[in-house]
Amino acid sequence: MHIAATLGESISIIVGRRKWIPEMRENVHKYGFGEKLASFKSIDMGVHDFQRDRNETVRRIKQAAQEAKEKDGADVIILGCTIEFGFYHEVQAEIGIPVIDASIAPLKYAEFLVEINQKFGWGHSKLYGYQSPPNEEIEAWNLF
Repeated sequence: MHIAATLGESISIIVGRRKWIPEMRENVHKYGFGEKLASFKSIDMGVHDFQRDRNETVRRIKQAAQEAKEKDGADVIILGCTIEFGFYHEVQAEIGIPVIDASIAPLKYAEFLVEINQKFGWGHSKLYGYQSPPNEEIEAWNLF
């Protein structure tokens, strides 16, 4: 969501099954991206279904992405859940808007966070939510 929000104004998330949408929607709002959410699109396929017929999987993803773009006004698509690694490229080329791969994006974001920490010392604020445990706990757990 962080990456998608910097690339466009309106984001749609494509998921395998509708049952995954409520929890994902809750997370979108919890992390402050509710205003950017255009829609969720389900392709009615489970994780194992993605592997059975690659052409059908790609067809459904492209159809959902095109609908999200045309009907919901999305200008960025996220391939949510465990939708196939690498499909983003083919979908992105066809629909002409950024398509975020949910396998690549977190890795690149983590690399970015490590880089800015190493180069600039920017990391999580320890003032409130990301406080380190007290030294006594660290020592008790042998975490040094």
